[in-house]
Amino acid sequence: MSRGPQLPEEARKRQFCATVCADAKKAVAFFPSVNAVVTSPPYWGKRVYGGSGAEVGKEADVDEYIEALTDVFASVRLHPRGSITVNIGDRRNSRGGLLDIPHRFVRAMLSRGFLLADQIIWAKGAVMTDGNSKGGWMPEPASGRLNGNAFEELFRFVRTRKVSEAWTDTCAVAIPRGNVEDIRHLPEELMACHTSIEGRSPANVWLVPMGQTKEKHFGVFPATLIERCIAMTCPVWVNGDGSLLERQIEMVPYIEGRGSDRYLGKRSLVRPDADGEMREMCGRNDTGHPYVPRKPVTVGWSECDPSGRPGVVLDPFCGTGTTGEVAMKLGRSFIGIDLYEDYCEMTRERCEETIRLLKLQRLEPVRLIR
Repeated sequence: MSRGPQLPEEARKRQFCATVCADAKKAVAFFPSVNAVVTSPPYWGKRVYGGSGAEVGKEADVDEYIEALTDVFASVRLHPRGSITVNIGDRRNSRGGLLDIPHRFVRAMLSRGFLLADQIIWAKGAVMTDGNSKGGWMPEPASGRLNGNAFEELFRFVRTRKVSEAWTDTCAVAIPRGNVEDIRHLPEELMACHTSIEGRSPANVWLVPMGQTKEKHFGVFPATLIERCIAMTCPVWVNGDGSLLERQIEMVPYIEGRGSDRYLGKRSLVRPDADGEMREMCGRNDTGHPYVPRKPVTVGWSECDPSGRPGVVLDPFCGTGTTGEVAMKLGRSFIGIDLYEDYCEMTRERCEETIRLLKLQRLEPVRLIR
Protein backbone atom coordinates (compact mmCIF):
# COMPACT_ATOMS: atom_id res chain seq x y z
CA MET A 1 0.00 0.00 0.00
CA SER A 2 1.16 3.54 -0.75
CA ARG A 3 2.80 5.25 2.20
CA GLY A 4 2.17 8.80 3.27
CA PRO A 5 4.82 11.50 3.69
CA GLN A 6 7.30 10.95 6.49
CA LEU A 7 6.55 14.06 8.55
CA PRO A 8 8.29 14.89 11.84
CA GLU A 9 6.77 13.59 15.08
CA GLU A 10 5.76 17.08 16.23
CA ALA A 11 4.05 17.97 12.92
CA ARG A 12 0.59 17.89 14.47
CA LYS A 13 1.63 20.41 17.14
CA ARG A 14 2.72 22.90 14.48
CA GLN A 15 -0.75 23.06 12.99
CA PHE A 16 -2.44 26.31 14.00
CA CYS A 17 -5.73 28.16 13.65
CA ALA A 18 -5.89 31.98 13.83
CA THR A 19 -9.02 34.11 13.42
CA VAL A 20 -8.89 37.90 13.18
CA CYS A 21 -11.72 40.43 13.26
CA ALA A 22 -10.76 42.95 10.57
CA ASP A 23 -11.62 44.43 7.19
CA ALA A 24 -10.17 41.94 4.71
CA LYS A 25 -9.51 44.73 2.20
CA LYS A 26 -6.98 46.18 4.63
CA ALA A 27 -5.80 43.14 6.57
CA VAL A 28 -4.74 40.50 4.02
CA ALA A 29 -1.54 42.28 3.02
CA PHE A 30 -0.22 42.14 6.59
CA PHE A 31 -0.41 38.36 7.00
CA PRO A 32 2.57 36.13 6.19
CA SER A 33 2.63 34.03 3.04
CA VAL A 34 -0.23 31.55 2.63
CA ASN A 35 -0.38 28.52 0.37
CA ALA A 36 -4.03 28.56 -0.64
CA VAL A 37 -7.07 30.79 -0.39
CA VAL A 38 -10.48 29.10 -0.28
CA THR A 39 -13.45 31.39 0.27
CA SER A 40 -16.99 32.43 -0.56
CA PRO A 41 -17.21 36.23 -0.32
CA PRO A 42 -20.55 37.97 0.29
CA TYR A 43 -22.54 38.19 -2.94
CA TRP A 44 -23.36 41.66 -4.22
CA GLY A 45 -26.66 43.09 -3.00
CA LYS A 46 -27.92 39.74 -1.69
CA ARG A 47 -27.64 39.92 2.10
CA VAL A 48 -26.60 42.25 4.89
CA TYR A 49 -24.46 40.63 7.59
CA GLY A 50 -23.98 43.63 9.89
CA GLY A 51 -23.92 47.39 10.18
CA SER A 52 -20.44 48.21 8.90
CA GLY A 53 -20.16 50.32 5.76
CA ALA A 54 -16.95 48.42 4.92
CA GLU A 55 -18.90 45.19 4.32
CA VAL A 56 -18.19 43.66 0.91
CA GLY A 57 -21.44 43.31 -1.03
CA LYS A 58 -22.83 46.72 -0.05
CA GLU A 59 -21.10 48.60 -2.86
CA ALA A 60 -23.12 51.04 -4.94
CA ASP A 61 -22.68 49.09 -8.17
CA VAL A 62 -21.34 45.79 -9.49
CA ASP A 63 -18.11 47.27 -10.87
CA GLU A 64 -17.22 48.68 -7.45
CA TYR A 65 -17.99 45.30 -5.85
CA ILE A 66 -15.77 43.41 -8.29
CA GLU A 67 -12.96 45.92 -7.82
CA ALA A 68 -13.17 45.47 -4.04
CA LEU A 69 -12.92 41.68 -4.39
CA THR A 70 -10.02 41.73 -6.81
CA ASP A 71 -8.21 44.22 -4.57
CA VAL A 72 -8.47 41.71 -1.71
CA PHE A 73 -7.15 38.75 -3.70
CA ALA A 74 -4.41 40.73 -5.42
CA SER A 75 -3.18 41.89 -1.98
CA VAL A 76 -2.88 38.37 -0.52
CA ARG A 77 0.72 37.34 0.09
CA LEU A 78 0.30 34.12 -1.85
CA HIS A 79 3.06 31.54 -2.17
CA PRO A 80 4.47 31.68 -5.73
CA ARG A 81 2.88 28.26 -6.39
CA GLY A 82 -0.31 28.96 -4.47
CA SER A 83 -3.95 28.92 -5.58
CA ILE A 84 -7.01 31.07 -4.87
CA THR A 85 -10.39 29.31 -5.07
CA VAL A 86 -13.48 31.53 -4.97
CA ASN A 87 -17.15 30.52 -4.81
CA ILE A 88 -19.20 33.42 -6.17
CA GLY A 89 -22.81 33.76 -7.26
CA ASP A 90 -24.85 35.97 -9.57
CA ARG A 91 -27.94 38.12 -9.15
CA ARG A 92 -30.51 39.79 -11.37
CA ASN A 93 -31.18 43.43 -12.14
CA SER A 94 -34.55 45.16 -11.82
CA ARG A 95 -35.55 43.95 -15.30
CA GLY A 96 -34.93 40.30 -14.42
CA GLY A 97 -31.71 39.88 -16.37
CA LEU A 98 -28.63 38.21 -14.93
CA LEU A 99 -25.71 40.57 -14.26
CA ASP A 100 -23.12 37.87 -15.05
CA ILE A 101 -21.14 38.75 -11.93
CA PRO A 102 -19.07 35.52 -11.75
CA HIS A 103 -17.61 35.92 -15.22
CA ARG A 104 -17.11 39.67 -14.88
CA PHE A 105 -15.14 38.83 -11.73
CA VAL A 106 -13.06 36.30 -13.67
CA ARG A 107 -12.21 38.87 -16.34
CA ALA A 108 -11.17 41.33 -13.64
CA MET A 109 -8.89 38.72 -12.02
CA LEU A 110 -7.32 37.92 -15.39
CA SER A 111 -6.60 41.61 -15.89
CA ARG A 112 -4.70 41.52 -12.57
CA GLY A 113 -2.31 38.88 -13.91
CA PHE A 114 -3.98 35.71 -12.61
CA LEU A 115 -4.53 32.55 -14.67
CA LEU A 116 -7.86 30.73 -14.46
CA ALA A 117 -6.80 27.16 -13.68
CA ASP A 118 -10.19 25.58 -13.01
CA GLN A 119 -13.86 26.46 -13.43
CA ILE A 120 -16.00 24.21 -11.25
CA ILE A 121 -19.77 23.89 -11.38
CA TRP A 122 -21.30 23.30 -7.95
CA ALA A 123 -24.50 21.48 -8.90
CA LYS A 124 -26.89 21.55 -5.96
CA GLY A 125 -29.32 19.51 -8.01
CA ALA A 126 -30.10 18.36 -11.54
CA VAL A 127 -33.24 17.59 -13.55
CA MET A 128 -33.23 14.26 -15.38
CA THR A 129 -34.82 13.57 -18.76
CA ASP A 130 -37.50 11.43 -17.11
CA GLY A 131 -38.71 14.43 -15.10
CA ASN A 132 -37.17 13.33 -11.82
CA SER A 133 -34.48 15.36 -10.08
CA LYS A 134 -31.44 14.74 -7.92
CA GLY A 135 -30.36 16.97 -5.08
CA GLY A 136 -32.27 20.12 -4.21
CA TRP A 137 -32.28 23.89 -4.58
CA MET A 138 -34.04 26.92 -3.19
CA PRO A 139 -37.40 27.74 -4.80
CA GLU A 140 -37.77 31.19 -6.35
CA PRO A 141 -40.34 33.09 -8.42
CA ALA A 142 -39.43 32.30 -12.03
CA SER A 143 -41.97 33.92 -14.34
CA GLY A 144 -40.90 33.39 -17.94
CA ARG A 145 -37.62 31.69 -17.06
CA LEU A 146 -36.05 28.76 -15.23
CA ASN A 147 -35.25 28.53 -11.54
CA GLY A 148 -31.65 29.72 -11.39
CA ASN A 149 -30.70 28.34 -7.97
CA ALA A 150 -29.55 24.83 -8.91
CA PHE A 151 -25.88 25.66 -9.37
CA GLU A 152 -23.09 28.06 -8.49
CA GLU A 153 -19.51 28.33 -9.68
CA LEU A 154 -16.06 28.07 -8.15
CA PHE A 155 -13.02 29.52 -9.85
CA ARG A 156 -9.42 28.57 -9.11
CA PHE A 157 -6.76 31.17 -9.95
CA VAL A 158 -2.96 30.88 -9.93
CA ARG A 159 -0.14 33.33 -10.59
CA THR A 160 2.43 30.93 -11.99
CA ARG A 161 3.84 31.21 -15.51
CA LYS A 162 1.89 28.07 -16.45
CA VAL A 163 -1.03 26.41 -14.66
CA SER A 164 0.99 23.18 -14.41
CA GLU A 165 3.60 24.97 -12.27
CA ALA A 166 1.15 25.65 -9.41
CA TRP A 167 1.25 23.15 -6.54
CA THR A 168 -1.43 20.57 -7.25
CA ASP A 169 -2.06 17.09 -5.85
CA THR A 170 -4.63 15.58 -8.19
CA CYS A 171 -4.12 12.15 -6.61
CA ALA A 172 -5.63 13.51 -3.39
CA VAL A 173 -8.94 14.12 -5.17
CA ALA A 174 -8.95 11.34 -7.77
CA ILE A 175 -12.03 9.15 -8.17
CA PRO A 176 -11.96 5.32 -8.22
CA ARG A 177 -11.17 3.51 -11.46
CA GLY A 178 -12.20 0.00 -12.36
CA ASN A 179 -10.04 -2.96 -11.43
CA VAL A 180 -7.74 -0.83 -9.23
CA GLU A 181 -7.34 -1.00 -5.44
CA ASP A 182 -9.26 1.84 -3.81
CA ILE A 183 -6.73 3.64 -1.55
CA ARG A 184 -8.22 6.71 0.11
CA HIS A 185 -6.19 9.89 0.52
CA LEU A 186 -7.63 10.29 4.04
CA PRO A 187 -10.14 8.23 6.04
CA GLU A 188 -13.82 9.14 5.81
CA GLU A 189 -13.80 10.70 9.30
CA LEU A 190 -11.41 13.37 8.01
CA MET A 191 -12.47 13.73 4.38
CA ALA A 192 -16.02 12.75 3.50
CA CYS A 193 -15.46 13.01 -0.27
CA HIS A 194 -14.50 9.60 -1.56
CA THR A 195 -11.07 9.78 -3.15
CA SER A 196 -8.77 7.12 -4.57
CA ILE A 197 -5.13 8.11 -5.02
CA GLU A 198 -4.62 5.67 -7.90
CA GLY A 199 -7.83 6.71 -9.57
CA ARG A 200 -8.90 9.09 -12.35
CA SER A 201 -8.95 12.88 -12.31
CA PRO A 202 -12.47 14.04 -11.42
CA ALA A 203 -14.58 16.16 -13.75
CA ASN A 204 -15.33 19.79 -12.93
CA VAL A 205 -19.05 19.34 -12.19
CA TRP A 206 -19.70 18.38 -8.56
CA LEU A 207 -23.12 17.35 -7.30
CA VAL A 208 -23.06 18.52 -3.67
CA PRO A 209 -26.14 19.21 -1.50
CA MET A 210 -26.55 22.68 -0.03
CA GLY A 211 -24.85 23.44 3.28
CA GLN A 212 -26.65 23.59 6.59
CA THR A 213 -25.68 25.30 9.82
CA LYS A 214 -27.20 25.79 13.24
CA GLU A 215 -25.58 29.23 13.43
CA LYS A 216 -27.25 32.48 12.36
CA HIS A 217 -25.66 32.83 8.95
CA PHE A 218 -27.38 33.01 5.61
CA GLY A 219 -24.70 32.08 3.10
CA VAL A 220 -23.09 28.77 4.05
CA PHE A 221 -21.27 26.48 1.68
CA PRO A 222 -20.99 22.78 2.65
CA ALA A 223 -17.75 21.30 3.96
CA THR A 224 -17.81 18.60 1.26
CA LEU A 225 -17.70 21.30 -1.42
CA ILE A 226 -14.30 22.59 -0.35
CA GLU A 227 -12.58 19.39 0.80
CA ARG A 228 -11.28 18.77 -2.72
CA CYS A 229 -10.24 22.41 -3.11
CA ILE A 230 -8.00 22.31 -0.03
CA ALA A 231 -6.67 18.77 -0.53
CA MET A 232 -5.72 19.54 -4.13
CA THR A 233 -4.24 23.04 -3.79
CA CYS A 234 -2.74 23.38 -0.29
CA PRO A 235 0.46 21.39 0.35
CA VAL A 236 0.60 19.12 3.36
CA TRP A 237 3.99 20.52 4.38
CA VAL A 238 6.09 23.61 3.66
CA ASN A 239 9.83 23.30 4.20
CA GLY A 240 11.84 25.95 5.99
CA ASP A 241 13.16 27.35 2.71
CA GLY A 242 9.64 27.71 1.29
CA SER A 243 9.79 24.64 -0.95
CA LEU A 244 6.74 22.38 -0.89
CA LEU A 245 6.35 18.69 -0.17
CA GLU A 246 5.56 16.92 -3.45
CA ARG A 247 3.95 13.57 -4.16
CA GLN A 248 6.15 11.54 -6.50
CA ILE A 249 4.23 9.30 -8.87
CA GLU A 250 4.84 6.90 -11.71
CA MET A 251 2.26 6.09 -14.37
CA VAL A 252 2.14 2.31 -14.19
CA PRO A 253 0.35 0.03 -16.69
CA TYR A 254 -2.45 -2.05 -15.21
CA ILE A 255 -5.08 -4.56 -16.34
CA GLU A 256 -8.20 -2.55 -16.97
CA GLY A 257 -10.48 -5.58 -17.30
CA ARG A 258 -12.16 -4.33 -20.47
CA GLY A 259 -10.57 -6.65 -22.98
CA SER A 260 -7.38 -6.47 -25.04
CA ASP A 261 -6.34 -4.91 -28.35
CA ARG A 262 -7.83 -1.48 -27.70
CA TYR A 263 -6.77 1.51 -29.75
CA LEU A 264 -7.11 5.26 -29.46
CA GLY A 265 -10.24 6.51 -31.18
CA LYS A 266 -12.98 4.33 -32.59
CA ARG A 267 -13.12 0.77 -31.28
CA SER A 268 -12.95 -1.87 -33.94
CA LEU A 269 -12.47 -5.57 -34.31
CA VAL A 270 -10.07 -4.79 -37.14
CA ARG A 271 -6.48 -3.98 -36.26
CA PRO A 272 -5.19 -0.80 -37.93
CA ASP A 273 -2.79 -1.51 -40.77
CA ALA A 274 0.00 0.41 -42.44
CA ASP A 275 -2.48 1.98 -44.86
CA GLY A 276 -4.39 3.64 -42.04
CA GLU A 277 -7.54 1.52 -42.32
CA MET A 278 -8.84 2.58 -38.90
CA ARG A 279 -8.19 6.25 -39.58
CA GLU A 280 -10.39 5.95 -42.65
CA MET A 281 -13.10 4.22 -40.62
CA CYS A 282 -13.43 6.91 -37.94
CA GLY A 283 -12.00 10.06 -39.51
CA ARG A 284 -9.31 10.60 -36.85
CA ASN A 285 -5.66 11.25 -37.58
CA ASP A 286 -4.47 10.08 -34.15
CA THR A 287 -6.14 6.66 -34.32
CA GLY A 288 -4.32 3.40 -34.64
CA HIS A 289 -2.07 3.62 -31.58
CA PRO A 290 -2.48 0.85 -29.01
CA TYR A 291 -4.13 2.04 -25.79
CA VAL A 292 -2.23 1.05 -22.63
CA PRO A 293 -4.18 1.79 -19.41
CA ARG A 294 -1.98 3.45 -16.79
CA LYS A 295 -2.62 4.53 -13.22
CA PRO A 296 -0.68 6.95 -10.98
CA VAL A 297 1.22 5.08 -8.26
CA THR A 298 2.77 7.01 -5.36
CA VAL A 299 6.39 5.91 -5.15
CA GLY A 300 7.45 8.42 -2.51
CA TRP A 301 7.51 12.07 -1.52
CA SER A 302 10.04 14.82 -1.97
CA GLU A 303 12.47 15.63 0.83
CA CYS A 304 10.80 16.81 4.02
CA ASP A 305 12.52 19.43 6.16
CA PRO A 306 11.67 18.71 9.84
CA SER A 307 11.91 22.43 10.62
CA GLY A 308 8.98 23.21 8.31
CA ARG A 309 5.25 23.53 9.00
CA PRO A 310 1.86 22.48 7.58
CA GLY A 311 0.52 24.39 4.59
CA VAL A 312 -1.66 27.42 5.39
CA VAL A 313 -5.18 28.05 4.10
CA LEU A 314 -6.62 31.58 4.21
CA ASP A 315 -10.30 32.51 4.17
CA PRO A 316 -10.63 36.32 4.14
CA PHE A 317 -14.44 36.06 4.53
CA CYS A 318 -14.57 33.19 7.02
CA GLY A 319 -18.17 33.52 8.29
CA THR A 320 -19.01 30.51 10.46
CA GLY A 321 -15.68 28.77 9.78
CA THR A 322 -16.41 25.98 7.32
CA THR A 323 -13.03 26.44 5.64
CA GLY A 324 -11.29 26.37 9.01
CA GLU A 325 -12.95 23.12 10.04
CA VAL A 326 -11.98 21.42 6.77
CA ALA A 327 -8.41 22.73 6.96
CA MET A 328 -8.02 21.32 10.48
CA LYS A 329 -9.34 17.91 9.43
CA LEU A 330 -7.01 17.80 6.45
CA GLY A 331 -3.94 18.58 8.55
CA ARG A 332 -3.42 22.13 7.30
CA SER A 333 -3.19 25.38 9.25
CA PHE A 334 -5.83 28.09 8.92
CA ILE A 335 -6.13 31.87 8.99
CA GLY A 336 -9.63 33.33 9.01
CA ILE A 337 -10.67 36.98 8.67
CA ASP A 338 -14.14 38.40 9.16
CA LEU A 339 -15.45 41.92 9.57
CA TYR A 340 -17.74 40.98 12.45
CA GLU A 341 -16.63 39.62 15.82
CA ASP A 342 -19.69 37.35 16.13
CA TYR A 343 -18.62 35.37 13.09
CA CYS A 344 -14.99 35.34 14.17
CA GLU A 345 -16.06 33.79 17.46
CA MET A 346 -18.12 31.16 15.61
CA THR A 347 -15.07 30.28 13.53
CA ARG A 348 -12.80 30.05 16.58
CA GLU A 349 -15.22 27.80 18.42
CA ARG A 350 -15.72 25.59 15.38
CA CYS A 351 -12.00 25.13 14.81
CA GLU A 352 -11.33 24.50 18.50
CA GLU A 353 -14.14 21.94 18.63
CA THR A 354 -12.71 20.21 15.56
CA ILE A 355 -9.28 20.00 17.19
CA ARG A 356 -10.84 18.57 20.37
CA LEU A 357 -12.71 15.92 18.40
CA LEU A 358 -9.57 14.92 16.50
CA LYS A 359 -7.70 14.46 19.78
CA LEU A 360 -10.61 12.55 21.33
CA GLN A 361 -10.78 10.20 18.35
CA ARG A 362 -6.98 9.98 18.18
CA LEU A 363 -6.99 11.07 14.57
CA GLU A 364 -3.81 12.74 13.30
CA PRO A 365 -4.42 13.89 9.71
CA VAL A 366 -0.74 14.44 8.91
CA ARG A 367 -0.04 10.81 9.84
CA LEU A 368 -3.01 9.33 7.93
CA ILE A 369 -2.43 11.01 4.56
CA ARG A 370 -1.72 8.64 1.70
